[in-house]
Amino acid sequence: MINAVMEVSSDTVDKDRRYLENYLKVYGTLMLKSGIEPQLLAFRDLCLQVKARGNKLIFAGNGASASISSHAATDYTQHAKVRAVAFNDHNLITAFGNDYGYEHWVARSLEAYADPGDVVVLISSSGSSPNIVNAAKFARDHQLECVTFTGFSSTNPLRGLGHLNLWLDCNAYNLVETTHLVWILLVANLLENNDGDDGFISRGLANIAGQLQAAVHRPALTAFCNLCREVSARNGKVIFAGNGGSSSIASHAATDYTKQSRVRSVAFNDHNLLTAFANDYGQEHWLEQCIEAYAQPQDAVVLISSSGKSANILRAANLTRQKGLPLVTFSAFDPRNPLHALGQINFWADTRHYSIAEALHSGWILCVCDMLAGKPEF
Repeated sequence: MINAVMEVSSDTVDKDRRYLENYLKVYGTLMLKSGIEPQLLAFRDLCLQVKARGNKLIFAGNGASASISSHAATDYTQHAKVRAVAFNDHNLITAFGNDYGYEHWVARSLEAYADPGDVVVLISSSGSSPNIVNAAKFARDHQLECVTFTGFSSTNPLRGLGHLNLWLDCNAYNLVETTHLVWILLVANLLENNDGDDGFISRGLANIAGQLQAAVHRPALTAFCNLCREVSARNGKVIFAGNGGSSSIASHAATDYTKQSRVRSVAFNDHNLLTAFANDYGQEHWLEQCIEAYAQPQDAVVLISSSGKSANILRAANLTRQKGLPLVTFSAFDPRNPLHALGQINFWADTRHYSIAEALHSGWILCVCDMLAGKPEF
């Protein structure tokens, strides 16, 4: 469902239409033609070995890849029942970065926290980030198995340092990052299902590619893009929020919309803020209290919830409507979920799987980010 947001010129409408057609076609093709299924199954088998011997996965990356790491560590622990952690506490990053240099903080974290038998999972779109490359070298030198997720050049340095190296032939950051998220979440879902259905990977990729390319979503993508332009023009900000994996998507979005698209954005994901407000106001109310405290009349709110039923998200949505702020929602599962009816612009993913829903939500949100920033080099 879309309500009118902003009138734009016919030239802009035509440009946006052509952009979306090309972008989503490229994205869907990448998803289907990567030939990654055997490597994803190999990663699944490695995770099962880690679980069997009582060890853990350690995820790390920079920027969006750090958000993916947080998302992965939570889903692998909660849903896949494979212990996993991510080095994303800001105290750890700033302390180790300050004391040992940013290029060494991940390796130093491995030195402090990795146990024999753990598996290190390093994520870098370029495969060239010094701190991630140094972490891979540390893992190699200390007999820790290492899995890498990269893109860009096929000869990037990180790709040559892992025991298992998953690579996407693409030069666009957001396409690489969201595809890495898709791959990692599908493996988590496969581990959770634990039913021997290895074909789930191929079907999941096809499902995601099909929904990304579906023309039915393009009017909402265009409307969301125009809303962001309008918010930026009035010097407002876009507020992203969600729970669990959706909160990682919110962090990714807030950073990239601000950095790449020049649309000021925030996510309510600082652990001091979250724990203080949840402790004082309760889990169901902390998010609406954040909106009460931080939202201004020129802002817009984006709420992400796979089920569309999370109490704190629904309360935040209702407060957003009461304040007269534009609201964009991303949900899945039952199309009659309550969140799906509350937004000015509403996206719905046709799936019952968290992995596919969250992958689609991320893909749509980052598609608009790239649309605002201008066409990437694929």
